[in-house]
Amino acid sequence: MDEDPTDDLLKEIASKHGVALDRADPILMVQTMHARLLAESRSAQQAMLEDYRTTLNALLDRWGVETKAKAERIVIASLTASTETMKAEMATHTTDVARAIRTEVTAVLEQSETRMRRATALGYVNLLAAVVIFSAAVVIYWIIRV
Repeated sequence: MDEDPTDDLLKEIASKHGVALDRADPILMVQTMHARLLAESRSAQQAMLEDYRTTLNALLDRWGVETKAKAERIVIASLTASTETMKAEMATHTTDVARAIRTEVTAVLEQSETRMRRATALGYVNLLAAVVIFSAAVVIYWIIRV
């Protein structure tokens, strides 16, 4: 069994200081009060520590929620800005591509139109040559026949 702390204290005082005290000595009342105050202080500090731990956990939880919310807002803002930038870039590139296609198509159409004019002119020249040859054939036939 555990010895009484008072007995331990009496033995320690007797061995260190060479003074024998008994249990009725008033100095032991101070020691008892001191032990009681230490116990109460320990209990109060433990309660304060638990309260502080609870408060700290609540603050950490709230901080975590707020941090997550801010991070989500930042990510959403970033995604929105990226989307807007991408849309603007796509619109710019689409306009550039459409302009390039229009330029190429216009150039091809102009080439085709030029070739068609040449072909038409060549057709008229061929038609004129055919008429001249036909006329010459008719004249020759008429000369031979007459």
